[in-house]
Amino acid sequence: MKMLIIHGSARKNGNSSTLAKEFEKEASTRYTVENLYLGEKKISDCTGCKHCKRTGSCRYTDDMQPIYTQFKEADAVCFVSPVYWWGISSLLKTCIDRLYALNLKDFHNKDFYLIVTGSDSVEGIQYMLIQEQFKAICEYTGMVFAGYLPVSADDSHKAMDNEEALDLARHLIQNN
Repeated sequence: MKMLIIHGSARKNGNSSTLAKEFEKEASTRYTVENLYLGEKKISDCTGCKHCKRTGSCRYTDDMQPIYTQFKEADAVCFVSPVYWWGISSLLKTCIDRLYALNLKDFHNKDFYLIVTGSDSVEGIQYMLIQEQFKAICEYTGMVFAGYLPVSADDSHKAMDNEEALDLARHLIQNN
């Protein structure tokens, strides 16, 4: 079984990626885990041209092409992102928009996990908005919303110094 962890931060060692690495420790006991760092990729914006729906492939030839294969082959996916302006990063949003090129069957029955970090307290509305967005995405695509971890972390309060958050990340997969 395969899991794809998609990191939507430009900082490979930032707060969200720190938590994803802890999540991976437990996930790797169930899955072969592959990490994808979107900050290292060149992905064009989706233009909504529907070329993919007419022809079966996106009109752009960029770093998204291998991601389509990785996503299709995964039994589970984890999206990881910092919170920017009450939502996920533009890196992750661009990747998600481009997943439109896939068929719904490519999403069906995948376990879906989500880890987000932002400077506001976890009671802040952005965490609820992000959770509801991805619950709706899972409902539409047929993925199973298997786990969600919002964590308050910033440069002054790093995730690596938050033992409770690190423990929650390690145990996120156990809740499924």
